[in-house]
Order: sequence, then structure tokens, then C-alpha cells
Amino acid sequence: MRNTQNIFVKGVLMLSLSLLIFSCKKTNEAPAVTGPANMVANTTIADLKARYTQSGTTVSITDDIIISGIVGMDDKSGNFYQQISIQDETGGILLRLAGSNLWTDYPVGRRIFVKVKGLYLGDYGRMIQIGGGVDIVGGGVTLLSRNLQQEHIFPGERNQVIVPKLVTVAQLTTGLQDPYVNTLVKFEGFEFSSSDLNKNYADAAASGNRIIQGCASPATNRLTLRTSNFSNFATFPVAQGNGDILGIYSVFNNTKQFTIRDTTDVRFNGPRCAAGGGGISGPGINLGAASPYVISFDGIGTALPTGVFVSTSATSTSTGSGGSFSNAKAAWNFTSAGFRNFASTTGLSSAATIAAQDASANRALGVRQTGTLEIGGDPGAAFIFLLENTTGRNNLKIDFNLQSLDAGSARVTTWSVDYALGDNPASFTATTATGSLTTGGSTWSNQVVSVNLPAALNNQNQKVWVRIVALTPTTGGGSRASTAIDDVKFSWN
Repeated sequence: MRNTQNIFVKGVLMLSLSLLIFSCKKTNEAPAVTGPANMVANTTIADLKARYTQSGTTVSITDDIIISGIVGMDDKSGNFYQQISIQDETGGILLRLAGSNLWTDYPVGRRIFVKVKGLYLGDYGRMIQIGGGVDIVGGGVTLLSRNLQQEHIFPGERNQVIVPKLVTVAQLTTGLQDPYVNTLVKFEGFEFSSSDLNKNYADAAASGNRIIQGCASPATNRLTLRTSNFSNFATFPVAQGNGDILGIYSVFNNTKQFTIRDTTDVRFNGPRCAAGGGGISGPGINLGAASPYVISFDGIGTALPTGVFVSTSATSTSTGSGGSFSNAKAAWNFTSAGFRNFASTTGLSSAATIAAQDASANRALGVRQTGTLEIGGDPGAAFIFLLENTTGRNNLKIDFNLQSLDAGSARVTTWSVDYALGDNPASFTATTATGSLTTGGSTWSNQVVSVNLPAALNNQNQKVWVRIVALTPTTGGGSRASTAIDDVKFSWN
């Protein structure tokens, strides 16, 4: 009997000890992870993207690869369509998926696992994507059909937080392997370009391309905010202030682009940048006592003359936010967009070699227009002259040479001369010019243009803005013009 009791007591003690040990072990375990059972990523997004090395091709994934990422953008607002972006700690990638209302299964903040075997890598405008097949017609990859998504995409935990990476435009590239592409990033101290302030996020019948920029060096610290006209905020006016903005970084060929999820990503609640002329600032031209005041541009290999500015986003209501000027010598047929240091036509012929152009000491300030929104200037290219004042001066006149430099440029650019008054002009007034104001059209020419400026500019004790500007789009087909100005002369009495 005593042995039986001892055995029973020992059994109870052992059971109690086992329960105590089990209870302690359970308390110290990590919380259970919700999500697909036995699903573990074995490759990072960066390593997967590294397999894609040549734009315009497709890569078939034949081995057992699983990636995991958190959804950074979905289609809830309509700004994305038939695609979502996901990211891990190494980078982001786009998934092309058939169907609508994808956000109900793959909302922002949800972790998903993707079995990539049997899928394809491709690109659209140098942005790598995952798709279900090869797009023979359009290039790149096709949508992953709805019925196959459940075989490749496995939703995990919801409400995962992505901390946006604080970046500058200079940190971003258009390379295939850029780690910021298709990830959530943040810019501080940004605002919409003054030329876009009177616009909505998108246009009535087309997606909207708007420029956002920082206060410092706005000519280069800027990129394109792209919004679909099918988004539910397409008709909202753009934010008018300055502040932080979140969104997904993307590329299209050599253009840096940015997309917001909805307008809560735009936190422009502070005052706009303090700069004259909507983003163009600096010392103006002091005309001096003796007429005329002449600008030859022969020294632009060092810098632009004082009071001379350039812009690729000028409108009838804004000077724009400044353009990018390269002081390196450029050939007349140089095709990259931007403001350039060209040889003047003076002393040369249309057949002048590049070596002859480079050797010429007579320089001209020019622009090569392209359709690239940020730097192309079609429309919106402008040569701007800021006069500190016209005190004591009357009957002002501007003369200049307008030069069409590339006979291979078939499109026609129409220029105009206008003016405005004050530190931050709200509108510009057109003038009447003598001489031809067109370039391009497969011509090489040097045209003398004269403008008698109106009496409104006489004896002004404030800033006076005079521009040579292309406010309307180029016409015709083919490449856009290389246009230059030279020997600008302000005169008065």
C-alpha cells in the first residue's frame, strides 16, 4: 500500500513539474506569426532583380525562388491599375496582376510571399516587373491571370508598417538595379512648381505630369509626380504649400518619376520657398548710365552673365522654376535636352565641324528642346533677363540675334518676347517684335529681332523681367530645335 501511495505521489509530482516546465517554455516563445503555413522567402528582391541585366529582354524563372515583401502601393485610389508594388529591406519590384480591386486581397501594409518559379522578369521603360508571360506585342511581361495568382501569391500578415526612406533627388538613379525603385520614399521641404499651381493632379483626359521640387537648387532638385486621370483624386487641385511628400519612386527610361498613393501622402502645409519669380532668384542687371547695355555670352564657359536666367517650365503666368545650364561646349546637333554653351553662328557656316565650333570664341546661349518633361522645355523654354530697375530710363528697346543651329531639326519652335514687373510677377504681357521668331524647320539661320518695349517699363523703381520664351508646343515632326540667342542689347534714352 505504501509503495502504491509513493508511486502515485511521485507520478503527481512529475506531472506537476512537467506542466510547470511546459508553461514556462510557452511564456518565453515568440508570438505566433500569422500568414501562409511553411512559407519562407529564400531570395531577396534585390537578388531576384540582379538576374535581369538587359533592358528590353525577358528572363524566365525556372528554379524554386520565393520572395517576400510588404505592399507599398495598391490600386485602391485608382492611381495604380492591374499592378502592385512590394518591397523588402533590399529593394522593391512591381507585380503585374490581372483584375481590379486588387487591394481587397493585397492592401498596402500586407506582407505577401511570391513563388516566382514559372513567372517572368521584364521591364517597361527600364523598370523591372514580374509578370505571367512574355508580351510579344508590347514587349516586357504580361499580366498574371487571376486564376493563377493563388498559385504564386500567398498573402501573409496585414498592417505591416513601411518606414519611408528619406531621400534626395540626387540619390535616385534610373538604373535597372536602383534600390529605391518601387519603394516608399520621402522628400522634405518640397512643393509643386509654380507653373503647376493652377492645375489639378491629373488632366481631364490624360494622366498628369506635375513637377515637385525642393527650395534649394530647384533646377536640379526636382522630379515628375505622375497621377492617373482614373485616380479618385485626379480632379483635386494640387497642394499650394511646402512640406513633406511620401510616395513610390519609379522610372520611365531616363526620367525620374514619383507616384503618391492618395493625397494624404502630400503634406504641403507650410509656406512656399522664399524666392523671387516663382523659384528664380539672384542679382539682377544694373543697366548703368550709358546706353546700350550689351550681353555677348562669350564668357558662358564659366557662368551665365549676371541677371540672366533660364527656365524649362515658363508659362504666361510664371517665370518657371529654373532650368539646367551646362557651361561645357556643345555641338549644334547635340541631342541631349537642356541649356547649352553653343558656338554662335557669327563667323561660321552651317557646315562648320565640331572642332571649328569648339574653337570659336564667339559663344551663344542656347537650348536643345526635347519632350522630356523635366528638362525638355517643349513648351516652356525661356531665356530670362532680370533688370534691377529702369529708374531714369525711357523708351527701352531690346535687340538680339535669334539663331537656329541644327539644320537637321525639322520641328518648328515659335518664340515670343514678353515682360512683367515686380518681385514675384503673376502674369506676363506679350510685345510686338520686328523680325522672325521661329527656329527649327530644318534651317540654319541668324535672325535679328528688335522689340520696342512699352511705356509701362519706363522709369520703374522695381524689378523688370524680359523674356524670350516658347510658350506653345513645337509643331511638325522630327527632332526639336537647337536654338540660341546672342548679342542681346538693351538701349534707352
